[in-house]
Amino acid sequence: MASCIAVVAKENYPLYLKTAAGSQQILSNHNLKYWYIINSSLDVVEEKLRRTDNKDLYLGLLYLIDDFIIYGYVTNTKIKFFIVIESGSRQFHDTEIKIMFKKLHSGYVNVLCNPFYEIGNQITCRKFDEMVKSMLLKIYSSAMVSSQSAALASNVSNQSLANSQIAPEYTI
Repeated sequence: MASCIAVVAKENYPLYLKTAAGSQQILSNHNLKYWYIINSSLDVVEEKLRRTDNKDLYLGLLYLIDDFIIYGYVTNTKIKFFIVIESGSRQFHDTEIKIMFKKLHSGYVNVLCNPFYEIGNQITCRKFDEMVKSMLLKIYSSAMVSSQSAALASNVSNQSLANSQIAPEYTI
């Protein structure tokens, strides 16, 4: 299960990118795949912003690429948030994704309130990083639970099918 959370500046450069693997550098070799996915999503965001009246900050499902589902959110100041989820994992409801984006936006506002943060620099705040890690764990753990329950359900159905084939019931 690979997932990613990213914050992109108004000028479309990365402010923050965190993957489930947890690489520290935004443009490390591991994160380049995710940055490519985020970068290709920027065109969809720009198109959605041109076509809509921007009453809702949540852009919803942007599109599917490879095996990933990309969701987007834009602030009033044109800071973009992205959540990338592996498509094979559990499907999230729009309300769950909106809640994650609201939490992410709130964390970003807290970073901006820090007098030592210079606007436009990469986000290195420990509290923001911990909040994003907890969100990634939530995405990862819910995907693991759904895949385990699906495996358990198929295992139970296979066992019941095997039991019915082995010992047929005879009534006298």
